[in-house]
Amino acid sequence: MAEWKLDITRQEDTNKGCIIFIHGFQGGPTTTWGDFPKLLANNPDMDGWNIVSFGFKSNLSPNLTGICGGDLYIQMIGRSLSSFSRSNWATKYEALTIIAHSVGGLAVQSALVEDVEFREKVDKVILFGTPSFGLIKAWPFRLPILRVLNKQVRDMAKGSHFIRNLRSNWTKLFGETPPFDFLSVGGTTDEFVPQTASISGFPDKQCDVVPGNHFEIVKPTTTEDASLGVVIDFINGQKVHYGQYTASALALERRNFQGIINRLHNNRNRLDRQALITLALALDAVNRRKDAINVLADAKRLGTDAMGVLAGRHKRNWIHDRIEDEANTALSLYQDAYKTAEAKGDHAQAFYHGINVAFLELIFKDNKSEARHISKRVIEHCALAKGDESANNRMWRLATEGEANLILENVDTALIQYRQALEGPPKPKPWQFLSTSQQGLRIADHLADNKIAESLLNLFSGGRS
Repeated sequence: MAEWKLDITRQEDTNKGCIIFIHGFQGGPTTTWGDFPKLLANNPDMDGWNIVSFGFKSNLSPNLTGICGGDLYIQMIGRSLSSFSRSNWATKYEALTIIAHSVGGLAVQSALVEDVEFREKVDKVILFGTPSFGLIKAWPFRLPILRVLNKQVRDMAKGSHFIRNLRSNWTKLFGETPPFDFLSVGGTTDEFVPQTASISGFPDKQCDVVPGNHFEIVKPTTTEDASLGVVIDFINGQKVHYGQYTASALALERRNFQGIINRLHNNRNRLDRQALITLALALDAVNRRKDAINVLADAKRLGTDAMGVLAGRHKRNWIHDRIEDEANTALSLYQDAYKTAEAKGDHAQAFYHGINVAFLELIFKDNKSEARHISKRVIEHCALAKGDESANNRMWRLATEGEANLILENVDTALIQYRQALEGPPKPKPWQFLSTSQQGLRIADHLADNKIAESLLNLFSGGRS
């Protein structure tokens, strides 16, 4: 017999991503969240996601008979969620975003720890007011004579067997970098689940706080409410224009990358060159950049393509953290690979590495003259590579020509080349689009020309800027 019920906010057959709301203690799929699902569905950035609220049995009545007679253990709620994810209704989805409240968040964590298949479909997890580290005020329910009163409350107690096992298993499996994006949100006036219970044990980057008590934080009433903003920003991820891509499309791509990691990572010491490059790109895409760098530690032996991928990880580290050594490492790798490719007459590799050398000379070294000199050579390599290229290389060549012309401030030509790269064939994959657009927009920003920046932003945003 099914232990759940659903309240559907949006269900479109073409959507392959689903946002699932999961209620908490004494809540329900329609009562806990108020207008939250509807407000989320009305935001255009959430196009591509179906939205549903998942319900499980929960009450405070005494329970002597286990799950057949009333309350479910939290662990069993998690298993019910896992079972739901494999139901006919849910199996069509390739990426899930889970938003959970209170004890529902414990059930979600339990399911993620126990069920590999469920875990592999989850792209993001957002918990509101979840007692992940246990509630001190629940301690009386640990006493043997009172355990029968309510299993859920007993399991939420600080130091309970359930909480100890959950935190231990979570740490062993995920450490500080789970294979999905994770955020735990506390309420400023939540007295039932204080911040010491909901967020204090997680890394700072995985925590946030919004105004409100235990129930107010999951009942936004306007588009300006903090809880709604936190969810939208977290699902969207990077603050960039996605153009033709939705956050859902990026989530589907990340789940594909996670599948590559699951297939290749255990054999990483025996993989061939191309498989190592593929694995490194996949690791980076799911926020495991240190692991990606380690996979390509011997990049120079693997060839110029691997050197470029390794350089790209260091370049992104520099862009994010502004650590000079990261930029110097990236530039050195790109320069070595560029010289090697030129010496071999490998024009496709030469334009790939050359444009990144030009980018770093401009953005990192602020050497506009050298960046322009290299960009001219890059355009020559693009022309020489044009006659013998794959469809994927065509996209990169056009994007590279756009970037080189942008550095040379041939703006009209740059926009034409970028537009052709975006329109295809083939159209860039989401990660390729983000790489191309972010680098182009950084160049435009460095050139400090508002007209160039506006034209490029309009192009990359699909005319929605």
